[in-house]
Amino acid sequence: MNKCKSTVVRVVLITVFLSVFPIFTGCSKKTSANRIVIWTSCREFAQYIEYYNRSHQEDNAILVYKENPALSLSQVKDEEKPDIVVASWLPSDSTQKNFISLDYLFDHQQISTSMFYSQLLQVGKVRQSQYLLPVSFNLPAVIFSLDNSSFVTDSYTLSLEQIRSIASSFNQKNSKGVYTKIGFAPLGNNDFLYLVTKLFNADFHQEKNRISWNQTQLDKSLAYLKDWIISENTSAQTESDFTFKYLFMPYYRQVTSGRTLFAYTSSDEFFKVMKDQNHKIDYRWICNDGSIPINDSYTMMGIYKKARNKVGAANFLLWFFQPQTQKEILERKESLGLQTEFFGIAGGFSSVREVNEHILPTFYTQMLSNLPPAQMLSLPNKLPAQWVSYRRMVVEEYLQQNLNDEDGNSQVSMKKLEEEWRKKVFN
Repeated sequence: MNKCKSTVVRVVLITVFLSVFPIFTGCSKKTSANRIVIWTSCREFAQYIEYYNRSHQEDNAILVYKENPALSLSQVKDEEKPDIVVASWLPSDSTQKNFISLDYLFDHQQISTSMFYSQLLQVGKVRQSQYLLPVSFNLPAVIFSLDNSSFVTDSYTLSLEQIRSIASSFNQKNSKGVYTKIGFAPLGNNDFLYLVTKLFNADFHQEKNRISWNQTQLDKSLAYLKDWIISENTSAQTESDFTFKYLFMPYYRQVTSGRTLFAYTSSDEFFKVMKDQNHKIDYRWICNDGSIPINDSYTMMGIYKKARNKVGAANFLLWFFQPQTQKEILERKESLGLQTEFFGIAGGFSSVREVNEHILPTFYTQMLSNLPPAQMLSLPNKLPAQWVSYRRMVVEEYLQQNLNDEDGNSQVSMKKLEEEWRKKVFN
């Protein structure tokens, strides 16, 4: 078994063991009363829990894996209730009511608001009280080969218009008028298409039990993408043909192949792939009006309002958010060879600024040249637990169908796609 496969097996075994651990300890009243039940979709927490338990014999933690804890909270019945929940999609009207205020942790100066990114702290508040604490986040980026670094003159960020202009200057055709190089093909990445709608402030958000958006701004983002594709790359069909012919390999090899200048990615994917590898690749954060949008699936942590062990849960939170703890977590990952399985803390940048600014770069050297500037980070709207499937089946499908409709005859609408999505998800 190679190193990569063995590390995956090790993580899975730890996760499975921690998930079934209550079966073996249920007969012990003392253990049951003192244990901390953690619901999470983040597999990496198996490592953190194992590490915590080594030095906290009095209140050991156990992991219960939930694919989408935010959804599971509305379905708690006979199973053991969580003490802590760690997941994405927790800051919504339907989920935040399931947690207790954590203001007492700050009131007693056990942790400080200054430790965290203020934008992320804000989203965990309800009427000025802190109910959720941020754990990790990721950012959108474009990568390019160092062989083509002369095309990129800005050192840290690139706007949509800069990406478009620079990419267009990279385009080349052969004597038959067929593209042999296209600097960037927007249609080749659905995540990028969706990002454009965010940068145009399409404003997808939860409103009661439905998802709302700004149709005017959504139309503007669609018009911008259409103009980009046609003006810079001739047509949607041309982009699709080029992508099929030349960009079938992993995104980081697309830029080193010399066929394209930019490839879109996210910080978690980029640093995970680049760890201990010399691909001669650089990156820039994607920005708009001086801000870098945080990816939707940022991770939060809270104490469940019906938790049996609130004291133990608070102890775990205080332990986890110490910079020294997160440094030791990263050191253990390094020693176990797990840095290429999960980036950073819980699969992203830590919510603790000191960790990103002084600790993470020692493990991910590519970060030294371009740390995410705290003042530029902007938070997405609160979104429901079903957002991932909605975005794939409704938003991205709407964008793809409209952008590929070169005759302008498309009758697809967001409302129609949403109706189809609701039938599949709720029926």
